[in-house]
Amino acid sequence: MKELQGKNVVVALGTTNFSNVVKGDVLDVSDGWLKIQTKKTLEFIRVDAIIKISVP
Repeated sequence: MKELQGKNVVVALGTTNFSNVVKGDVLDVSDGWLKIQTKKTLEFIRVDAIIKISVP
């Protein structure tokens, strides 16, 4: 996960049937959390909740 720091990513959360997508820049990765700056907010996402991460 540390290699994602500083990159723009698309993170899918939830289950395979229903997922929520967060797009933004990864500011920090620590203690099982991703800190992502989106256009409007700062998001803290538990790594356990992530289904997939895309780096466009």
